[in-house]
Amino acid sequence: MSKIEKLFEKLKRRPTPSDILFNEVDKLLRAFDFIRRQPSGGSSHYIYIHPELSDYRLSIPRHKGKVKTGYVRETVNAIEKVKELHGGNEK
Repeated sequence: MSKIEKLFEKLKRRPTPSDILFNEVDKLLRAFDFIRRQPSGGSSHYIYIHPELSDYRLSIPRHKGKVKTGYVRETVNAIEKVKELHGGNEK
């Protein structure tokens, strides 16, 4: 099992883990071809879009410390959508 697969399995645990760092979420989303951008104007939220999910945007705040569980669940949902597009195959 690759490091990315292990990280994805960590995020999928129930109950939703509360010890996930922003860098872990960022690494995982980028591994699944999400494009990251930070809006101008000093916002702390990073926006993730995927070329194959035209109407889907994921916004995650970058703060010191851990990512809230709601954002972790949204990350898992976004990756599962991408995996569905590819027939459930791993990237």
